[in-house]
This record gives sequence, C-alpha cells and structure tokens, in this order.
Amino acid sequence: MVNMLFSLYNFHESWAKDIVSKYIRSNNKVLIIPFSFNEKICSDIDWQKAYSKNNGKYYESVVIPFLSYGIKEENINWINYFKDTKENAKNKIKNANIIFFTGGLPDKMMLRLMEFNFIEDIENFTGVIIGSSAGAMIQISEYHITPDEDYNTFTYNTGLNLIKEFDVEVHYEGTEIQNKYIYKVLGEKRDKVYAITNVGGIIVDNEKITLLGDTKTFTK
Repeated sequence: MVNMLFSLYNFHESWAKDIVSKYIRSNNKVLIIPFSFNEKICSDIDWQKAYSKNNGKYYESVVIPFLSYGIKEENINWINYFKDTKENAKNKIKNANIIFFTGGLPDKMMLRLMEFNFIEDIENFTGVIIGSSAGAMIQISEYHITPDEDYNTFTYNTGLNLIKEFDVEVHYEGTEIQNKYIYKVLGEKRDKVYAITNVGGIIVDNEKITLLGDTKTFTK
C-alpha cells in the first residue's frame, strides 16, 4: 500500500506531478469515497448536488487531478452513502487500484466508514490511498483536530490504522494556533508532525517517506 496525504485537490500541479505520476497509471481504476460531508447533505438529492457528474458542486475539482494523469472518467467510480449497499460498496473497493478520500469532516468520515464496515477492507487494501485534508488526517492511526471554523476544541481521534509514525497538520499557514497544537501533539503523542501547506503533500511508500512541495517537518 502507498499512502498520499495532501491539503487540497491539486496533486496534479507541477510541485507534485513528477513524483505522483510514478504511482498513478492511466489504466487505474479510482474509487472516490466522499464520506466527509456535513449535515447539509442528508439525502440522495443533496448528494447528487454535491458529487454527481451532471451538476455536482465538487465533482470537477475531485476528478480533475485524476484526468490529468490520463485516467478515463469511466474508470472513476464513487460510493454514494445514500444509495450503495454495504456489499456493493465493498465490491467497489475490491475493484479499485486507487482509493481517494475527500476533504471535509474527518470524524464524520470515520463514523461512516465504520457504519459501512469498511475499516478492514481499507486497512488491507494493497493499492494507493490518497486523501486531501480530512482524507489525509484519517490515514493517521490517531490524528488530531486543531480548532477551526468546523471544530471548537482540540481533540485526538482514532483514524485508520495505516500510519503510526507521525501526525499531520493540514492547510498549514504557520499560524500561532496551528503551531501551538503541533507542539502539543509532539509533547503528548508523536515524535514528528508534518505540516502540509495548500501546495504540499506526503507520500508514504512502505517505509519511505517523500515530502512534496511546501511541507514542513516538526520534531521533538
């Protein structure tokens, strides 16, 4: 398994493309798991407005990176939280070479992954797992949430048991609040935190960690 962690859906840009292109083949099948949505999306109609090909608000921004690596649109599949059955969704995971987790609310995403009984399927996945923002955070076995407009308080949360060596701070802008909580995590939980800016990323290929673009390293 290869893990990629970004802040935005921009990993096809020049700062990332050369290295990421080693892992994304034009014949790959991609599965988008958009489970990080907020309570405004509460029905299939809402889901379609957010993610459908015809008029989904986020559709284009999610698929553009993959199209730019030569993947055909028909090879990009989605799990619809409101319509897919657990069995059908598990088959989609089995048939994918790449899983992509969208940005949004990481704790909501984890709850929905558990609801679909996906945790084991994803932890045993042998392809490439890519996530932006919340989708990067949940790849960390115990990730933290820094207070922002979505969350009032700092918390530690259980993610997927994929990355245990470090934690991440996404959308890093060097703010006082971000630095404060990075050092809190270093003091309490981890020896290393990578701060991923909006033009940064990390690739974990087995034991090998590659930093892309503007990504900063904080250590104890």
